[in-house]
Amino acid sequence: MTARETIFAAIKSALAPLPEREPRPAVAHGVADAQWLADETDNVALFVQRATAVGTMCFRSSSDCLAWLFEQQPARVFIPDELRDVTAKFEGIVEVVRSYSRDQVDEIDTAFTPAAGAIAESGTIILTDESTPDRLAALAPWTHIAVVRKDTIHRSVADALAAMPDDPNIIWVTGPSKTADVEGILIQGVHGPGVQGCLLI
Repeated sequence: MTARETIFAAIKSALAPLPEREPRPAVAHGVADAQWLADETDNVALFVQRATAVGTMCFRSSSDCLAWLFEQQPARVFIPDELRDVTAKFEGIVEVVRSYSRDQVDEIDTAFTPAAGAIAESGTIILTDESTPDRLAALAPWTHIAVVRKDTIHRSVADALAAMPDDPNIIWVTGPSKTADVEGILIQGVHGPGVQGCLLI
C-alpha cells in the first residue's frame, strides 16, 4: 500500500459511521441554568426580547410577516407544503414556490422552514433534519424565516439540551449569519442568511 493509499484509508475509516452512538453524558439538571431567568417574563416574551437583541426579526402573526414581506418585494418565496396552512394568505400577494433545489438558489431569495423549537434564554432557533428537511432552504437564501410553535420554546439552554432529539444534524441559529475580521468590521450573510426572521404560531 502506498503512502497515499494509507492516508486515504485512514480518512475513510475516520469518517465511517460508528456502530452505535455514544450515550449523552448525564448532567444534573439546573447546573447551567442562568439564575436571572426565574424572575423574567414568560417564555414567548423572553424569546422575542432575546431574539430581537441578536438581530432576529420576530413576527407574532402571519399578517405582520406578510406586511413586512410585501415591503421587501422578494422575487420568489419558498414555502414547503407542511406550512401551507400557516401561509395560505401569502399566495397571490407574493410569488410562492413549493420546492427548493440547488438549481433555484439564484431564483429564490426568501424561504420559510419549520423549526424544531427555540430557546428563550438566548433567542436561539433550533433546526433539525427531522423538522427542517429542506436544509438548503434554511441556509442559502438571503432571507430565512423559521416558523416556531410557541409550545416548543425552551426556557433555558439547559432545558433545550435535555430535550434534544436523537437527530444526526442539529443547528442552533442565534441571529443572522455574521462574521468580523481583525479590524472589527461586522458583515452579515457571509455563510448563511443575511436576514433571519421568526414567525411565531
